[in-house]
Amino acid sequence: MPNVATLTARPRRQLRLPLFSAAVAASVAAGVLVGGAPATAQAAARSSAAQAASFSLAYVRVAGASRINRNGVTCYSGPVSFGIALEGPKPGAKFSYRWVVDGKVFEKGTRRLPSYGKGDYFGTKKQITMGLGTAHKVVFKLTSPKKLSKSIKWVMC
Repeated sequence: MPNVATLTARPRRQLRLPLFSAAVAASVAAGVLVGGAPATAQAAARSSAAQAASFSLAYVRVAGASRINRNGVTCYSGPVSFGIALEGPKPGAKFSYRWVVDGKVFEKGTRRLPSYGKGDYFGTKKQITMGLGTAHKVVFKLTSPKKLSKSIKWVMC
């Protein structure tokens, strides 16, 4: 048989593992001895940090009666409210926020993302009426679990 190669079996290597006492092995298995701190505390810290790191703010919107003025700028008349689009780490993630209008806290609270998705768009509960012909700035501040902010300026006409 000229086309048949002869295979020889190689001996298997034997794994060399460090020896632990039964108490140490049981502690490691229970998660007690990992890096000098309880494994559950380390996992909770990693989870909390990952949750905080994964919040992001997409945009802020002004909602109200609007038109384009002579300068080509969108201006608003009457009461306005504000909205924010944001994403979080998981459905139902909790966060705290503040709406700041011209340097003064307009609204603050705590919410959760919806249970069906990681993203949400929500608006202020209140409306504000500003003087005509004035320019303003609104800032949405995510205050926990991570500090982020997003702002927009608008003009009343």
